[in-house]
Amino acid sequence: MKKIFLISYYWKNDNSVGKLRWYNLIQELKKLNYDITVFSIGKEHNIKRKDNLTEIEWKNNRFLDFIYRKNFKNYSKGVVDSSSNLLIRFLSWIRVNFFYPDGRIFNLRKIENFIIEYIIKNDINLLITTSPPHSTQLLGQRIKKKTNIEWISDYRDPYLSWDILLNMKPLNISKKIHSNFQNQFLNGSDKIIVTNSELKKEFSSLTNNQIEVIHNGSNYYPSNNFINKKFILSYFGLLNKLRDPKTLIDVLDDLLKTDKFFYENFEFHLYGDIQKTTLNDIKNKKYLIQKTTIKNYMPNNKISKEIDSSSILLLLLNNTKIQNTTPYKLFDYLVSEKNILTLGDYPSGDVDHLLKKYKRSKRLNYSDNESIRGYLIKMFELYKNKKLKNIKLDYSELRYNHLAKKLDRIFNS
Repeated sequence: MKKIFLISYYWKNDNSVGKLRWYNLIQELKKLNYDITVFSIGKEHNIKRKDNLTEIEWKNNRFLDFIYRKNFKNYSKGVVDSSSNLLIRFLSWIRVNFFYPDGRIFNLRKIENFIIEYIIKNDINLLITTSPPHSTQLLGQRIKKKTNIEWISDYRDPYLSWDILLNMKPLNISKKIHSNFQNQFLNGSDKIIVTNSELKKEFSSLTNNQIEVIHNGSNYYPSNNFINKKFILSYFGLLNKLRDPKTLIDVLDDLLKTDKFFYENFEFHLYGDIQKTTLNDIKNKKYLIQKTTIKNYMPNNKISKEIDSSSILLLLLNNTKIQNTTPYKLFDYLVSEKNILTLGDYPSGDVDHLLKKYKRSKRLNYSDNESIRGYLIKMFELYKNKKLKNIKLDYSELRYNHLAKKLDRIFNS
């Protein structure tokens, strides 16, 4: 039985992407006869073991953690608001220019010593660190140097080219420091895993180490018995200045104004952290505001019901030239068998490929009023004539059991 030690900042009572990717992978790896220990940061020291899984929770410095969460909460969740005030911008600037690679993990030496002792005592074979935050990679690097354990660094998001980091306005000297850390992590680990093929290309120019793409997946299964009573357009996740659907909002309000039947049957549902600028845009639309439902938080185990009740799902890509991330929600969207309205101005290799492979509509530009309107009218006509059907295909390659088998091959290569 191969033993794995995974360092993941997000774990305890967390339904974020940071947890879900590896939580689901671990459930499948256990079936492949792996014994796994997960180390994460939480509110107390705690160790639990059940069914070949040990969960270690390390108590972070509460005061420093409170300061960090208080000041950087929005950026931590990726909410870059168009209306961010000067204080938030300043604190973000402090974060990116004074904390390397970030300030998320405190008491690094104590944690390092604890993990090293645990690895030796329990004869662990493989260390995996997943980020962001990229301080997990720093921890992995230090443990690797002292134990020579096989180390795989996993990047759910980029490091230096991450749009969130770049929006914090790092100085040139800070970019060099972050770049140095990035190179150390890439060249210090034995193997590298990324979630996007463009990120693989980017990292391949910086290291000769083995890099593999393991994209995110989904354990969501659609309900085949749900009948849409309304024509519902739903969005799940973060909505910030990098994903601002102003034209879509204008189009929806105009359709509601000019088409009585559309008005009577349409609903717009938003689930997640929505920036104030977009909320204000919607509030200022006389017709759309009446048809919009906003829920800031939705437990992961209840999202499936909301997806089932949707007619169309809205996917917003970050409106930046660098497209080296793949939205986690895309995989739930695809396996849901629903139609997807995708907005994004720049080619996104992995997203465009998956949309084509699984027979979804092509990505539309954010400002393409005519195409957005045409798509909505087309989908609404299908709904009105009871011809809006689920897209039933083989989605097995998007399932975590398939991805875990790919991981198994990487572990043993």
